[in-house]
Amino acid sequence: MITMSIDASSKATGVAIFKEKELVHYECIYATDTNSLDRINKMVARIKELYTTWKVTNVIMEDVIPEDVRHNQQVFKVLHYLQAAVVLMLHNYKQTVEFYVSSEWRKKCGIKTGRGITRDMVKQADIKFVKDKYNLDVNDDIADAIGIGYAYLNPPIPTGATSAVKKSAF
Repeated sequence: MITMSIDASSKATGVAIFKEKELVHYECIYATDTNSLDRINKMVARIKELYTTWKVTNVIMEDVIPEDVRHNQQVFKVLHYLQAAVVLMLHNYKQTVEFYVSSEWRKKCGIKTGRGITRDMVKQADIKFVKDKYNLDVNDDIADAIGIGYAYLNPPIPTGATSAVKKSAF
């Protein structure tokens, strides 16, 4: 089983690849074009390349919610476009995408979120999680992708609880 986890961002998307539960590849896809659709196109092309090269069997992606982008409608729209472009590209391979909300994958990694926790504090905690777990020094985009994959592959769901992972609605 090869799992790809994606932390989509409008300019820097983190991707991690796991073979079974072992992290085997990670990278950040940077796109600096001023046109958001050109950036999306570059990111999707690289995700497609990684997907086919690694013969990925599972794809998990962070879901986009307004709170995560501080209710910035423009950023929210671009992230939804990117999410849809990835889902559509993978649909051509008969591959579904599963989505995690950030608070749920972080909870499974032991990272606190919520009241009084700033975005910068969470990002630093994500980086620290990866450093502690994998002894890697990475940026927050890669740390998030690794955290998403780790949470997906190591689901400590208590008896009677439900998971926030959902299948693509497309």
